[in-house]
Amino acid sequence: MAEVEVPLTLTSIKTQMVTETVPEDETVPQADSKLDRETFEKTKSLAQQGHTKSQFKLGMHYIQIEDFGQGMRWLERSSTMGDMQALFQLSNMYYDGVGTLPNLTKGVEMLKDVVSNTDPNFQYLIPHAQYNLGMAAFMGYGVKQNDELAEHYWLLAGKEGDPDGSIAAQSQLGMFYTRRDTKDTKKAFYWHYFAAQNGSLESKGALGVMYYRGVGTSPDKELAFKNLCEASEQGSLFAQGNLVVYYYESRLFTRAAHCAWSVAQTESLEEAAEKSGCLLEFARRGVGLGCFYYARCLHTGKGVQKNEAEAQKYFSKAVLVCPETAVELNQKLKNDEL
Repeated sequence: MAEVEVPLTLTSIKTQMVTETVPEDETVPQADSKLDRETFEKTKSLAQQGHTKSQFKLGMHYIQIEDFGQGMRWLERSSTMGDMQALFQLSNMYYDGVGTLPNLTKGVEMLKDVVSNTDPNFQYLIPHAQYNLGMAAFMGYGVKQNDELAEHYWLLAGKEGDPDGSIAAQSQLGMFYTRRDTKDTKKAFYWHYFAAQNGSLESKGALGVMYYRGVGTSPDKELAFKNLCEASEQGSLFAQGNLVVYYYESRLFTRAAHCAWSVAQTESLEEAAEKSGCLLEFARRGVGLGCFYYARCLHTGKGVQKNEAEAQKYFSKAVLVCPETAVELNQKLKNDEL
């Protein structure tokens, strides 16, 4: 299979608002929620009286309607009173430059404060802050680049695969251990396995590839197919592209061509990645595979009517979408491996 080494996101630290389950007495607005007029007036009144949770809720409301100045003002007031949710959200905003000029150092320091908090009501935030600190260390944003420090934070955040840990950190560790400089395929499999169990779509697709090729585990085509199918059904373009490879190498050319055509029709990678909640790099790899293998099917007439002009069109699209995948597969063609 073409994708043994799964991609590691290297483009942005982009953090997410907290939408995790919290204790019943903690009311945290969801990332897509706004307050209705009656609730807004009540919340504003309580916030003005110094009610910390209401200050946080009001700040989040303003952020949702993109009044970032007011949002930051209320989040600052809430964080000053010890609300770690507000501090975590502010760290994201300073780090990503949302509603303010980016201040990476300040964002990192805020994340460290979240990690060091001992309030039992906010312990659930710690793995997410540790994950972001790991990303900061890995990217060298706001702190000196340091792979070992990134790994340290992600291991803490991953909590040995526990569902209460950061699933993003678990998946990131799976990718981290497939890099040439930090390769340990057994560790990569371990982390992708638990991340997939806990809901990571990227890791489920990666797990399918690892089972298929026996990377970090014994080869198991049945489990490979199961994981690739499940991730594909949930919208993972990476899994869909690798499912094409599975079908093609199993000589199920009609299925391979049909699946490859479907993946190759993807127009907006950014939109597709956002819709499925997957990383853009994973989406690029999947669509690149789909385009190349559909072109190959058209060129040879396997599973679809032969059409040289259409084949060239999809070969070109594969190069445009994911050059590295196209180069890798083209070399396989030259070596008679495809």
